[in-house]
Amino acid sequence: MPTLRDVATLAGVSVATVSNVVNDARRVLPATRARVEEAMAQLNYAPARGVAAVNAASLTGGEHTRPTTSSFVTGIHAESASGNIPAPPVYTVATAAEPGTPAKAARMLLRLLRAAQPISRVELARRLGVNRSTVTDIFKPLIASGLVREESGSSTERVLGRPPVALSFNADHDFFAGVNIGIRRVQVGLGTLGGEVVNEDDFDTPADPAEALALVRECITRLCAVDEGRALRVIGVSVSGMTDGGRTRIVYAPHLAWHDVAVADALRFNPLGGSAAPDEEAVPVVVENDATAAAIYEARLRLRDTDMNQMENFVLVRSGTGIGVGLVLGGEVYRGAGRGEGLAGEFGHMTIVAGGKSCVCGNRGCWEQYASASSAASLYAGDRMQTNGAARPRYVEIVARAEAGELRARRTLERVGEYLGIGIGNVIMGLGVPRVILSGRVVLGWKFIHEPLRKAVGQSMAGRAGGWSVEPGEPRGAGLGGALEVAAEGFLTSGFYV
Repeated sequence: MPTLRDVATLAGVSVATVSNVVNDARRVLPATRARVEEAMAQLNYAPARGVAAVNAASLTGGEHTRPTTSSFVTGIHAESASGNIPAPPVYTVATAAEPGTPAKAARMLLRLLRAAQPISRVELARRLGVNRSTVTDIFKPLIASGLVREESGSSTERVLGRPPVALSFNADHDFFAGVNIGIRRVQVGLGTLGGEVVNEDDFDTPADPAEALALVRECITRLCAVDEGRALRVIGVSVSGMTDGGRTRIVYAPHLAWHDVAVADALRFNPLGGSAAPDEEAVPVVVENDATAAAIYEARLRLRDTDMNQMENFVLVRSGTGIGVGLVLGGEVYRGAGRGEGLAGEFGHMTIVAGGKSCVCGNRGCWEQYASASSAASLYAGDRMQTNGAARPRYVEIVARAEAGELRARRTLERVGEYLGIGIGNVIMGLGVPRVILSGRVVLGWKFIHEPLRKAVGQSMAGRAGGWSVEPGEPRGAGLGGALEVAAEGFLTSGFYV
């Protein structure tokens, strides 16, 4: 009896795409649908409605997959708008549906390759703790398709005799768009699986979300036009605020005063970087909270020189204009469950001072009003009015004054560190995850904040329990890098490619 995979093989598509055709679950290009239906007819394959969806779910270990405006398993065909652009490569991979290749192992191997490339199969297997045959099974089709390439003698490993053949991602065919929507500036850039930022641009953040997304569209179109030889695969968006469970919309961004913004609908692109037609399958758009994006970014930075199990569980606290928390459990980002999916990590609006300073969220005494980088300005000025009309100093200026020996600046940073420690102690105890990475602009003052921070954590229940750690991360809080990581992560964990 023919199987779902037999149909996928004959049609030259993924199992997930066959499932989409059978169940009408997602939009599929007419040419792709025709190939699948022809393959089903040739094989006399007629599954019960819904069976294919179950089989496709096994590609990702049966886990929940988010709904998007399009599937990550999108074929890109030669019928381009211009008619003269070569068709981008078509990819496929053996994942959890294959015996002995668990979904998580596949995801972690791909992440490790991205972080540590070039790296040999032996080292990949050793660092992840899997059989070398598992590595071979996962990467063999990707090497054949051209997504992953072999490089003789390019591995950084020290070995006797002939150096092993190393693997790395081929950056020649694909790129990703990253969009970091900051409070003051929006950054847009294109990056590759090789970690290269191909091109980038930025502009002041408009107050109106529609205007902001229109400018983002213009930037992506302009940047993609510069490099027509690659295919746009995924668009990653990071924003300071809550996102929906499907990661296609901004639910609420308090510092921007944006409510219910349909980001994915506003950024409909085809793989060639042009606007997607209404009946055309669009490039997937993944909208992520900026603290979670920073956590993904930090994980990749550290994964190159760190064993996988050391990055399995950690909390990232991102402190800039506000405070956000990204949570990684078992090597996977945790975003909440059920109706709360997308809401996890909003600890910046946890009350630490009853009846304290008013916050943009409408609450009083929120953690970010005392421990964010932007809160340092009000702490520095105190409650007194500035009668000379001078603007309050920015965080970087306060750090510079502290470096120069100004006592007031040093005391301000120490207070920020103390408030950070109070909140981090609460986060550690509430989540039961003792490893914390501090990210964002606040890290620029690490020299002055780390001692009061650690003292405050040490005085909490978390400190008394022991075994906790707080370490500095990326001062810029990932920014555009985080948005690009969101896009790359979406591509690498999508189930896979066709």
